[in-house]
Amino acid sequence: MDLNELQNFYHVRNASNKPCFVVNITAEHGIWQSENPLTQSLPLLAMQLAATIFVTRAVYYLLRPLAVPRIVTDFLGGVLMGPSALSLFPKFRDMFPLRSIVTVETVAYWALCCHLFLIGLEFDMSVIENLTRTSKKAIHIAIAGVLIPFIMGIGLFFFMNQVPGGEYNPTGCVYIGLSLAVTGYPIVARVLNDVKLLHSDIGRMAMSASLVTDLISWILVIIGIAFSNQTSGGASVAVLSTVGFALFCIFVVRPALAIIISKTSKENDYSENYLCFVLVAISAFAVVTDILGTNSVVGAFIFGFIMPNRILAAAFLDKFEDFVTGYLLPLFFTICGIRIDIWSLFDKKAHLAIGSVVVVLSCSAKILSTLLVSYYENVPTRDGFSLGIVLNTKGILAILILQLGNSGEFLNKRDYTVMAIAILLMTGVVAPVTASIYRPAKHLSNYKRRTIQKGRQGGELRILACFQNFRNVSGMISLIDSSNATRESPLNVFALHVLELTGRASAMLIVHSTGGKSSGYSRHGRKNSQSEKIVTALETYQTLNDNVNIHALTSMSPHASMHEDICSLAEEKHTALLVIPFHKLPSKDGKLEAEDNTSFRGVNLNVLANAPCSVGIFVDRGFGVSDNGESSLTMRQILMLFVGGPDDREALAYAWRMGGTEGISLTVVRFLPGDQVEEIQPKDLLPVGEAHKMLTSITYVDSNRKLDDEYVNEFRLKTAGEQFVSYQERVVNNDEEIVLALQEMHHTYDLYVVGRGEGIVSPLTESLADWCEYPELGPLGDLLITSSFAQGSVLVVQQYVGSKDGISIADMLSADNSTSHGSHHFSSWEHSSLEDGGLEMEPFAHHKGKQDVDA
Repeated sequence: MDLNELQNFYHVRNASNKPCFVVNITAEHGIWQSENPLTQSLPLLAMQLAATIFVTRAVYYLLRPLAVPRIVTDFLGGVLMGPSALSLFPKFRDMFPLRSIVTVETVAYWALCCHLFLIGLEFDMSVIENLTRTSKKAIHIAIAGVLIPFIMGIGLFFFMNQVPGGEYNPTGCVYIGLSLAVTGYPIVARVLNDVKLLHSDIGRMAMSASLVTDLISWILVIIGIAFSNQTSGGASVAVLSTVGFALFCIFVVRPALAIIISKTSKENDYSENYLCFVLVAISAFAVVTDILGTNSVVGAFIFGFIMPNRILAAAFLDKFEDFVTGYLLPLFFTICGIRIDIWSLFDKKAHLAIGSVVVVLSCSAKILSTLLVSYYENVPTRDGFSLGIVLNTKGILAILILQLGNSGEFLNKRDYTVMAIAILLMTGVVAPVTASIYRPAKHLSNYKRRTIQKGRQGGELRILACFQNFRNVSGMISLIDSSNATRESPLNVFALHVLELTGRASAMLIVHSTGGKSSGYSRHGRKNSQSEKIVTALETYQTLNDNVNIHALTSMSPHASMHEDICSLAEEKHTALLVIPFHKLPSKDGKLEAEDNTSFRGVNLNVLANAPCSVGIFVDRGFGVSDNGESSLTMRQILMLFVGGPDDREALAYAWRMGGTEGISLTVVRFLPGDQVEEIQPKDLLPVGEAHKMLTSITYVDSNRKLDDEYVNEFRLKTAGEQFVSYQERVVNNDEEIVLALQEMHHTYDLYVVGRGEGIVSPLTESLADWCEYPELGPLGDLLITSSFAQGSVLVVQQYVGSKDGISIADMLSADNSTSHGSHHFSSWEHSSLEDGGLEMEPFAHHKGKQDVDA
């Protein structure tokens, strides 16, 4: 069997001009009667499937260190199985006889339909609904990234077919243009995540642009396939009917599915009947779009796209993805690969020269279009080039377009081979090239005011305030209102609503317009959504406070990577304080809900370990709200408890600022150790909660005591004589006396401000630390929210860990190490990340300003 015979298997006919079929499915007698099992369909299909999986997996593991996308390794494995490599050997070529191609292709296209259903599941409809708020830069880049490559593809098709004696179908230019225009949105997300750019500025812009490009590409594919397969009149009907079917599915079938799922499921528990229903529905939707005149894969994609329940979508992905993508889909790449013969390009020098030029120009189409738009949008050239490289990522849709063009005889063997090489090259180099050109570490800003204490007294304060739920709004606004915003010392607040993105949809950051432009959000957003309510409340507050500038944003990402969005935004906006709500939401009576949100608690823990600035965990128990649920106009009583250490100094710095606010009464109580307190030796330092003690040096402890005294004395000197700022000292010998001192304070305080105390072991709080229910709050914070005598809200502050008070921790220890021969050292932190109720240990590496998670 030669290559031409293999590539023209569709035209095989017997004497009566009827298609030939294989009757036997399995061997009847087996090897015991000298019968070759591979002459029958099922054993042969099993052998072909095993060979395909082995080759594609081998290529994947070989190229995995280069972070090459899985689709590239599978496609390359399919090419290697064709006449370009393994099929050059007769024994291997005989594994794919002509009579088996129809069976292999049937299974391959069924796997393709299932795969495109999974791709549809990865699209979150809420993300699509928010496209109206996508930046104009991303939209312009997406439109140019479709139109310019499409036009270049048409030109390259005719350029390739100018060799004398060659035959070509002019309709093939549509397939070449479409293959260059598309961008694989899910593949872009995976590549950006692999190179750790998903949450960077360029990553967010690439995700927005690729999403718009992918949606435009699907529309063009429907139009292109319809017009290439039918007359103009029939094509118009096919396109309109397919669009009508898609709209019917979105506005009728999707709500109906939501009702059915809600009526038949209990607490996100889905039976196996759903799996059966999905398999039937994939086939039904595929048949409908095939009948309408486009292609069966369009229907499978639409069905995945309209899936209303994201938790159910995630369950389908978990059940289907490994089987479809890892087991069946490689057959599709094999079908594509056996049509690719790289050696045929060497038949004529003109073919090789023209093919090389076409590959280079194909790879540069997206880059040129992106650079052109970037120039007019004032995007830096390096970022524009990196963005073009990322948008060059091709998915399964580009390969499918070429396959349809070749099987429909619109593309000849040379065109198909050249474009396949171009797709492999441009997608395969995305990860390594992007990682080498654009690294987030190169762009980390070295802003100095990462803490409130280091900030200029009376200067601007930049805060990133996170909102888990609308119930966080009242307390967070009261906290912002108590932060002493004046004309000389304004507040710049970045209000981030964090939303969980379930399933496999990709993270997204949405910037809302504030300052009198909220109507745009209300028109385009979902009615009564959490984000809409939060933005409206923040806008209302901003109109009443000229010295507060609020920027509203919404971040949609999985809980596992939500902290990366938060920390990246804090780094980007140069914030000095990052305020995150406690994972327990406040109830209507001002107390905390009994139920733990363990997933969001894991987000808080990761933020504490990775934040580029100081962090405050805000436990809201009705701060700024009276007993009847309305805003309180009485004077707010704030108590700051000072034990010692960097976190307490940072908490004092913020409380000091709050003390200057009109309507605020600030009381600072410093606990001093009495004569009966025994000093803790470094050898006695024990782990607190889930984090090991990082600082075990006597030098560091002594230095902190000196810094504590200096900062408290400065506070007392500058606030002396202020009517609503008071300072007290209490001498205590142990934690029991601290509790008694707090109980004796007859004032009812609205807010307690304390330091987390991470890295410092005080003899006054050592016993409290051993019994912490919530280690992220520190000993005093945990005591205040679990005790009955403290009813107010609590703000627990952790100072930025990179460098304390301008003194490098490593420098502090160096002198001590020179005398103790290195007996005191840092121990690496191990931080607990709580996700979906499980405990996952993540090691963190220490360096100034950033800690990377190796999950």
